[in-house]
Amino acid sequence: MTDFARDKAPALPEPQAAAQSTNHEEPIDADNIESDFIEKDFIEGSQNGSFPGGDNRDPEKGERGDGEKRPDVNRLASHATNTSVGTQVTESPVEKKPWYKNVNPLRWGAVPPVPETRSPSREHTAGFFSLIYFQWMAPLMAVGYKRPLEQNDIWTVNPNRTAKLMTDKLQASFKKRKDRGDKYPLIWALHETFKFEFWIGGTCQFFANILQVVSPYTLRYLIQFATDAYVAQRSGQPAPHIGRGIGLVIGITFMQMLQSLGTNHFIYRGMMVGGEARAVLISVIFEKAMSISGRAKAGGRAIEGAAEASKEEETKIDPKKAKKSKKGVKNVLNPAKGVAGDGTGWANGRVVNLMSVDTYRVDQASGLFHMVWTAPIACIITLILLIVNLTYSALAGFALLVIGLPLLTKAVKSLFARRKVINKITDQRVSLTQEILQAVRFVKYFGWESAFLQRLGQIRDREVSAIQVLLTIRNAINAVSMSLPIFASMLAFVTYSLTNHDLNPAHVFSSLALFNSLRIPLNLLPLVIGQVTDAWSSVYRIQEYLLSEEQEDEAKPDENAKNAVEMDHADFTWERTATQDPDSIPVGAKQSKEAIKIEKARKKTLKDEEKAAEKSASPDAISSGNSTPDDATTLTEDREPFKLQNINFSIGRNELVAVIGGVGSGKSSLLAALAGDMRRTKGDLTIGASRAFCPQYAWIQNTTVRENILFGKEMDKEWYNNVIDACALQADLNMLPQGDATEIGERGITVSGGQKQRLNIARAIYFDADLILMDDPLSAVDAHVGRHIFDNAILGLLKNKSRILATHQLWVLNRCDRIIWMDEGHIQAIDTFDNLMENHPGFRLLMETTAVEEKQEEEEHVNDDEIEDEKKSQKKKRKRGVALMQAEERAVKSVPWSVYVDYIRASGSILNAPIVLLFLLLSQAANIGTSLWLSWWTSDKFGYSKGLYIGVYGALGASQALALFAFSLALTLYGTFSSKTMLNRAITRALRAPMSFFDTTPLGRITNRFSRDVDVMDNNLTDAMRMYFLTLAMILSVFGLIIAYFHYFAIALGPLFLLFLFSAGYYRASAREMKRFESVLRSHVFAKFSEGLSGTACIRAYGLKDRFVVNIRDAIDEMNSAYFLTFANQRWLSTRLDIIGNLLVFVTGILVVTSRFNVDPSIAGLVLSYILSIVQMIQFTVRQLAEVENGMNATERLHYYGTQLEEEAPLTTIEVRKSWPESGEIIFDNVQMRYRANLPLVLSGLTMHVKGGERIGIVGRTGAGKSSIMSTLFRLVELSAGSITIDGLDISTIGLQDLRSRLAIIPQDPTLFKGTIRTNLDPFNEHTDLELWSALRQSDLISDTAALDDKTPGRIHLDGIVEDEGLNFSLGQRQLMALARALVRGSQIIVCDEATSSVDMETDEKIQRTIATGFKGKTLLCIAHRLKTIVNYDRICVMDKGLIAELDTPWRLYEQGGIFRGMCDRGGIRREDFVGPKEE
Repeated sequence: MTDFARDKAPALPEPQAAAQSTNHEEPIDADNIESDFIEKDFIEGSQNGSFPGGDNRDPEKGERGDGEKRPDVNRLASHATNTSVGTQVTESPVEKKPWYKNVNPLRWGAVPPVPETRSPSREHTAGFFSLIYFQWMAPLMAVGYKRPLEQNDIWTVNPNRTAKLMTDKLQASFKKRKDRGDKYPLIWALHETFKFEFWIGGTCQFFANILQVVSPYTLRYLIQFATDAYVAQRSGQPAPHIGRGIGLVIGITFMQMLQSLGTNHFIYRGMMVGGEARAVLISVIFEKAMSISGRAKAGGRAIEGAAEASKEEETKIDPKKAKKSKKGVKNVLNPAKGVAGDGTGWANGRVVNLMSVDTYRVDQASGLFHMVWTAPIACIITLILLIVNLTYSALAGFALLVIGLPLLTKAVKSLFARRKVINKITDQRVSLTQEILQAVRFVKYFGWESAFLQRLGQIRDREVSAIQVLLTIRNAINAVSMSLPIFASMLAFVTYSLTNHDLNPAHVFSSLALFNSLRIPLNLLPLVIGQVTDAWSSVYRIQEYLLSEEQEDEAKPDENAKNAVEMDHADFTWERTATQDPDSIPVGAKQSKEAIKIEKARKKTLKDEEKAAEKSASPDAISSGNSTPDDATTLTEDREPFKLQNINFSIGRNELVAVIGGVGSGKSSLLAALAGDMRRTKGDLTIGASRAFCPQYAWIQNTTVRENILFGKEMDKEWYNNVIDACALQADLNMLPQGDATEIGERGITVSGGQKQRLNIARAIYFDADLILMDDPLSAVDAHVGRHIFDNAILGLLKNKSRILATHQLWVLNRCDRIIWMDEGHIQAIDTFDNLMENHPGFRLLMETTAVEEKQEEEEHVNDDEIEDEKKSQKKKRKRGVALMQAEERAVKSVPWSVYVDYIRASGSILNAPIVLLFLLLSQAANIGTSLWLSWWTSDKFGYSKGLYIGVYGALGASQALALFAFSLALTLYGTFSSKTMLNRAITRALRAPMSFFDTTPLGRITNRFSRDVDVMDNNLTDAMRMYFLTLAMILSVFGLIIAYFHYFAIALGPLFLLFLFSAGYYRASAREMKRFESVLRSHVFAKFSEGLSGTACIRAYGLKDRFVVNIRDAIDEMNSAYFLTFANQRWLSTRLDIIGNLLVFVTGILVVTSRFNVDPSIAGLVLSYILSIVQMIQFTVRQLAEVENGMNATERLHYYGTQLEEEAPLTTIEVRKSWPESGEIIFDNVQMRYRANLPLVLSGLTMHVKGGERIGIVGRTGAGKSSIMSTLFRLVELSAGSITIDGLDISTIGLQDLRSRLAIIPQDPTLFKGTIRTNLDPFNEHTDLELWSALRQSDLISDTAALDDKTPGRIHLDGIVEDEGLNFSLGQRQLMALARALVRGSQIIVCDEATSSVDMETDEKIQRTIATGFKGKTLLCIAHRLKTIVNYDRICVMDKGLIAELDTPWRLYEQGGIFRGMCDRGGIRREDFVGPKEE
């Protein structure tokens, strides 16, 4: 009987995840919370949750999702940051114990050293028996038992299983079949690639299944032998020879052995094929992603911003209509080829979905695929044997199974719909949690924690009650499905007895065993069929993707061309956007959590890009996916894609050409066309040189700075240093913790915008191509750096190359050879600077109006802005040094008992545990009782009437089912109560944690707790416990039963039990680490994949497709090296435990044979049929124990958050008068502040008196402590010394809620939350609509004429939807919204963290106007980046090194000539700009 199979027999598995995963957003945890045992996944239909993969953690943060740091440190060993998993691990040293304490001989001897290099897997060279019993795993397990495994211990993949080898094979086969025009080329290509291993598995399973049926049947003869002997002794006749009995026992044991090996190899091969298929598919999907054409993407990426924004409208569009409206795409996509012609397109999110979800489903399904045909065969053979045993009565029982199972399957299907609903709720909760955590600083500034906790609480209540209903139904289904074989056998025996047969023990107990053996195939069949159909639709989707059109590079390369670029009357076009929201694709294409995550990452990049593109947000920039235009909310349908028309020019081999033009004129598009990103519809384009492309938004890889610049080239030290100097990167490298070996976070999060852009330029220069395309690379860097780069890089290192530079910096124009002036997709003029100045009045006008203006503007704001950026990055760097230390510590030992006790307490009371156990005992008692009663009935022990026997038998059976249901119901209800209580505690505590906690803990890790760990507690933990207790109780009761009749069994049980404990411990030591590596390595694959996906434009332009494909294949091999070993590891355990189980069968058989004269044969039959069914349960129990431990691991981590996190000061302390602060007078008295203990002081003795209603501008260089003033005012960081008083109240004495709710802040990056504009302005519903409306009007978001109830689309109104992070509004609108929010507060003190650093002039003027009028008479502290904005404030405070350097009226400071005067001069501010008190 298959191991997992038997296991699952009891629970009718819920194939739900086959359809869908419990949480598709947050991928699996690095420790093996993701089930240590894959078959458990198989069986439970991986209802335990998400598709393994895609870690939400930042790999570079070196964090593991494992146990949290707990107070008693001796139980911990910190784990390496996985930047170098192998080298940095600081495990606690193993201390030498005296020999008599070290009893375990396996731990004797030296701890093996970590190997220098990794060796290939032993499996490749292992001998036959070693392969059969997985003995080749032993060396690795021995090492894992003596010390935690390191990355170098893990063998590399078998040479014949590398991704490259298998992918090449698959691609060749796929191509052959595609050219032949097969209908399903992919599935057959997969078959051709893996057929050998695939069919070995199938054959093993076929024979195992037959043996599984035959061995219970053989029991009949053994029991008959015992009966004959028993009867013979009673009647004094000669007994049959003992040899015959022993022969039968040996035969049965031997069949069991073979069957166990067959099953193990079937699972191993199935899982191998699954893992290999997954690897190959990821690889081919990635390759396709590198070469799919824009048209086939159907604009999926083109106007992504708009697509995102218009989801609401789009979903309403009937796909058929969409088809019509998109004639363009319809013609292109050939529906016959199965290409999605419905305008869904292949947006990145969908591709990630293919890679994460669909390949995973293929992997899952192949594990048990062969059951689809072997299970029915097994059932038919069983039925035949039952009929032989019980004549036609067997049909009665069988009919019950046949009728019952489809009904159960239907019931299980009904759970899917419920699970879908729950998933939606869970998603809401997780995304809200994530939003809150991302903006936690902001939530604290506004004192909104309680409002958000309330919102979370409501969602959580809905979620928990839905989960409880689901689990209740599922428990009912489980109780029925576990009792079905019992009822079926009852029915058969009752019919058999009523049709005037005597109940012969041989027939009855062999049939009982046969009915039990039916359980598994019947329970697994619906599950497997579900998995297979899912996988089929997945393969079909992947095939569609692989068949879609590929991008031809539009340019004809011609090495010998005279010019670097020649355009001959060429037209280019972007593609339309996808017209259908990919999420509404019918084919069960549920987005996995990872996909969503990666999607988020992409949105985030969009956001960064948007900032970069703010100054140049041209539709063409948009079309290349670079930014979200303000009008993105218009319906996508009607939007013509941007086109370039009649482009005609040539560019020499060493010419510098500038491309200029207004917003939306087509500058970026022109470069994209040259980079091969746009589709050419007419004319010719010849490129006579190799290309390097520097896009407007920098695409940064998650690797070291050096790798980012080298980009696959060899290292040439001298050239490299020149490049670094030319791009002004040396200073930045000096600041980074490991210089250019510093790892950059995902999407470049650890470097500032300016640094990203410079890396981008450095990469393009280092690549040493002959044609360099630069899309406004100077926009994100400050002016003097821009000049430096222009002089030393663009005019310096690149002087002999052909350079095309799209730019807004007009000061560069007079130094360019020629200028191309774009206008709405046409070239308006192309000439030298001087000629344009002479002959083109428009150009002259452009130069004159912007020259002065732009120069100062750029300089002054960019100057400080870059400094701000630097500051952020510096802070990050500083933090980074620390953050790296903050690796998540993981418990090395198991979960402490206190956590179990707290878990039980959280369910309501400690007394809930005994209640649950009581139900368990009752159900077990009834179970054993039922079978004992059957044996007494067959031997007619009490001489009752047939009717009474039947009645009691039925009653016992029914009571067993009820007790079982009661047990599992109690367990799940208490479990969900616990997880609800614990989550509530944890999230409340986390939101109350000080900012320093969020600064040193990667966000991914925190969200991981609140999504993945909660998910485990909600959905898997109680299940694991239920199965564990049930199987344990069953095993113990059976052992008890056997010992009661065969006392010698106890002797055999002892040593076998020890062996069993030892195997399990031995296995778990290495399994845990292996799983952990597999998760970490898997997250690398996911990160690389999504990274490559977001950088396709770049990779294509550089022509580095092959290198990235090789990269991803290496990452896949890395992942598989651990993934494949986890399979072997499990099979190693299974084969060992099966041997123990089979020895138990042998011992029982021998005992039956030897005591055949004095034990009633009906008892012997009972014992034998039980022991057969228990063999597989044994290993299931080990697995379930590990499962429970994993689940408790999650509990422990939540428990840590709920009890151990440090907290901020209390929310309320003393009563604060309603009207406070009346005038808004602030006194800083010798304020000293440091961000965390043992960091230097950021403010060192700041003293300042701000009068009520005064406006103060705060300026200063990077790190001068400007923003720190905010933090102290809002008490995000407590003071080290000194005090701050507002209107006579010392703020350190009042509660945080009171303090923060009375101040208003306009933060630097405007944070909006998903919801409506109303919830964003006023989450507590404290204000009337009119107040909110007037705030919107004051902040100029709506015109003065707009009416409150005017809800025409495109208009801003209070119930307008705000999407994730407010992405459906432009940056300017979001900034104004933040302003409106402060207006609504109506607070007397307003702090403004220079909100205008990232807005255009117009918005800036609006904001300044509003600040001047809306905040009249209020105290205003404004941290300024643009001096212009604060030149007319009452006073200016110049900060330097945490102290006030100058503090006076702006004019005086200007006259004085100090730091401020210097800043003014640099920023081009002249006397005329000062309005007001110059006269003094």
